[in-house]
Amino acid sequence: MKEYVEKILHYTAGNLLQKIILLVLLPVFTHFLAPQEYAVYTNIVVFISFASLLYFLGFQQALFSYFYQEKTPEYHFTLISSIFIVIIAFGIVLSILIIGFRVELSQIILRTKDFAHIMLWVSVILFFDVIYGMVLSILNMMELSKQYILVGNFKHVLFFVLLVVAAIASKFSLDTIFILMTISYGLAALVAVGVLGSIMQRFAQQIEDKKIFSFQLVKKLLAFGLIMIPGTFAMLILKVSDRYMLTYLSTRSLYDVGIYAIGYRVGMIITFLNSIVSLVYFPYAMRVADVSHAKESFKKVFNAYVIFGGILGFFVILFSPEIFRIFINNSYHEAVKIVFFGVISNYLYGIFNIINLSFYVKKRAGNIALAVGLGAILNIVLNFILIPRYGIYGAGVASILAFGLIVVFNFIIAEKTYPVGYNSLSVIIPFIILALIGVVPFFVHYELYQTFVKIALLCIVSFFAYKYFKRTGKLSHLLHKSESI
Repeated sequence: MKEYVEKILHYTAGNLLQKIILLVLLPVFTHFLAPQEYAVYTNIVVFISFASLLYFLGFQQALFSYFYQEKTPEYHFTLISSIFIVIIAFGIVLSILIIGFRVELSQIILRTKDFAHIMLWVSVILFFDVIYGMVLSILNMMELSKQYILVGNFKHVLFFVLLVVAAIASKFSLDTIFILMTISYGLAALVAVGVLGSIMQRFAQQIEDKKIFSFQLVKKLLAFGLIMIPGTFAMLILKVSDRYMLTYLSTRSLYDVGIYAIGYRVGMIITFLNSIVSLVYFPYAMRVADVSHAKESFKKVFNAYVIFGGILGFFVILFSPEIFRIFINNSYHEAVKIVFFGVISNYLYGIFNIINLSFYVKKRAGNIALAVGLGAILNIVLNFILIPRYGIYGAGVASILAFGLIVVFNFIIAEKTYPVGYNSLSVIIPFIILALIGVVPFFVHYELYQTFVKIALLCIVSFFAYKYFKRTGKLSHLLHKSESI
């Protein structure tokens, strides 16, 4: 059990560092960039997220289900080398296409051709990112938490340092951001390849016949992964399509995109907990899915996330006025009312991910894709209806309703596919509390004394949460027991 405590500490420290970097960068971005410029940055980053799905070819999701299909060095060596041969070759082709259609892409993404030159940097960023991201997925599946955090944080820390230097030197601009991003991603990819190389060397020392490519294995991975691409694409539509739709449907266009993106970004602080669950528990869950206590373990993690995710989300929303006053430029303060949309949407997404363990166990990728597809369609329809009338608030409501749909839909299907016995009613109370606290900024003007009241409340809740966690520490015992089977 000691190793899992260490992994939790590693991932917690690593993800906490990333969230701190995010918060510290927000004042830099909001100081040097007007909301319209931040919207350009946001829309391009959203495009990178969409395009990376094609670059990865679904291998990340397939790796999650197939990495432990065989537990031999021969299998892992061939699996990893085959994946990298395919994604590097395919990545070169896609990057060339982006360069060739850079003007058209700029027009579609930003409604202007003025930023077509940035797409050159984007093509390079995407190529490096697929290499970097695949290495991280492999490290996570191998439960090498130290290496994962070192490699994962290298890119973020380097990018942060370079941006701060640019800000101090008064060289901060959109072009500078993407040039520095290219440098950061490139060096991070080199570091990742170096770490992966040492792992492959250890595998190679244990085998005699080194097979670097297996067509049959790649075919199997693609059969699973390509099905997941539409689902993952739909998930991105769920998460970020509102930025594009605000660009075209909102009366304030890119200005609204900038405001909405900042508010939603602060709400995404809750993804700190989502990441810990995904990185620490999910690889373990897949490795022990066939033991007798697996379902009980899934249920306990679900219950723990519902409680502690709700608490974290509550305090992110509660302290959002303070976060904006400390970290965000005044021109973005309207976005404080958007934070709770980001919190609730990402809270529901964390619940959705835990429920999906049932489908990964049964290798039912289509179920995940179907739910997300339905959610994406609902999100688009609601955005078309709500954004012209309610602007950024309509986009936020559409996001929550769409995420709510996929949670309910997959909960019903998962309990039929691989019944765990999740308590769906336990989600309702935290959801209502988050929604109620989220509307407070609409009616209550901030006063300094409120901060002291919030800090006192945080201390009280933290104390009782610690007591609860200590009293219900059966999960650690359960993980230990499952590990020994």
